[in-house]
Amino acid sequence: MAEEKEKPLTRDDLLKLIEENGGTAEGLDLSEQTFVEAIDLSDLDLHGIILKDARFSTHFEGDQLLGAKFDGSNLNGADLRSINLQYAQFRMLNNQPTYLQAADLRGSLLLNTNFQGADVTGVKFGDLAKAGGYLAAMLDDTDLRGAKLFRANFKGCYFYSTKLEGAFIRGADIFDAHLEEADWGNCVIGEEKRGDFSSAMNIYRCLKQWYTNAGMYDIAGKFFFREMTARRKALKWRPNPLPRIRQTLYGLLCGYGEKPWQVFASATVVLFCLALVYFAIGTLTPNTFLNSLYYSAVSFTALGYGSWAPQPTGWVKGLGAVEAFLGVFMMALFLVTFIRKMTR
Repeated sequence: MAEEKEKPLTRDDLLKLIEENGGTAEGLDLSEQTFVEAIDLSDLDLHGIILKDARFSTHFEGDQLLGAKFDGSNLNGADLRSINLQYAQFRMLNNQPTYLQAADLRGSLLLNTNFQGADVTGVKFGDLAKAGGYLAAMLDDTDLRGAKLFRANFKGCYFYSTKLEGAFIRGADIFDAHLEEADWGNCVIGEEKRGDFSSAMNIYRCLKQWYTNAGMYDIAGKFFFREMTARRKALKWRPNPLPRIRQTLYGLLCGYGEKPWQVFASATVVLFCLALVYFAIGTLTPNTFLNSLYYSAVSFTALGYGSWAPQPTGWVKGLGAVEAFLGVFMMALFLVTFIRKMTR
C-alpha cells in the first residue's frame, strides 16, 4: 500500500479511483499523494476530494487543472506551485468551504479562478523572497469574495481585477501586494459583515493609508467611509446613546465628509419639508405652496426677506430664524465637504 501511495498518480489512475469510489470524488482521500508531472485534470469534477499535503509537480504545461472543480474539497497543505488553475472552482459546497490551509500556490496561474467562500488560511500566494525561484501567483480576475485570508501571503502579487468584496482580510499579508487594480466591490470586508467592527476599523484604516500613499484618493475615501461606518456600528446605544447619534447624523448629513452631494440632498429635504410646514400652518399671505416654498428658500439662504417676501405671522417667524441657522450651517458643510473632496 505504501509503494502504491508513493507511485505518482496519472489522470487515468484518478478516474479509476473515482469510479471505484462510486463515480464521485467526494470523500476520496488522496492525502500526501504525488501526481505525475503536468497531469491534466482539466474540467474534472473533484468536489469533496481530500488532497491534504498532495503534490502536483507541474509547470504550466497544457491545460493541467483548467476548469477543475474542487468545491468543498480538503486541499490543506497541497503543493500547487506553478500550476495552470484558470477557471478552476474552489467554492463552498453545502455550506462547507474548500480548505486550502497552508497550501502553496506560488507561481500558479489563477486567471478567473473562483475561491469564493474558501478557507485560504496561511496560503502562500506571494514570493516569500522568491524562495526556490517561485514567483508570486498570477491573480488576474481571481474571485476571492468571502474567502478567509488569515495569514495568507500575497507579497509581490498583482491583483488585476481580483474580486475581494467580503473577504476576511485580518492577518493576511496583503499590504505588500499591488492593489491598484483590485476589485473591492462595495468595499465591505468580511470582518464588518461578521460584526467584528474593531478588526474592520483597523483593516479599513490600513487600506485607506495604502491607497492614499498610492495617490488613489477616491478609493482611499471609500475606505475612510467604511472605517467610520464600522466605528459607528461599534458604538453602543447604552448606556450613553449620544456618540452613536452623533455618528449617525454625521454619516447621514455628509457621509463622514466623503459625500458632498449628500449634504445637498439633505438641504433640499429640509427646505421642502419646512415649506410644507409653512403651507400647512397657513400663516403666510397669500397662502400658496409657491409662496411657502419661496419663504422657506429665502429663510434657508439667509438672504433677507425684503418687502416682496410673504409676511409671516405668529411663531412662523421663529421657525424661519431656525431654518436660517440650519441653512447657513448646511451651506458651510457643503462647501467644506466639496472642497475637501476636490482638493485632496
